[in-house]
Amino acid sequence: MKTESQNEQKLLIPALEAAKMLSLGRSTFWNKVKLKQLPQPVKIAGVTRWRVADLRDFVKNISM
Repeated sequence: MKTESQNEQKLLIPALEAAKMLSLGRSTFWNKVKLKQLPQPVKIAGVTRWRVADLRDFVKNISM
């Protein structure tokens, strides 16, 4: 299993890792993405990923 420190080294992560990072279930995560309540993904060569920095900023801003 990957640890938080391993995510710190990554720039982009897949949806399942992003959902875990935010402590959300898979369907809740996708619903919030669809409603634009979460950072939007980037697509690279047809692969959908989230910027770790965007997710951290999101968490930081809702914690304030």
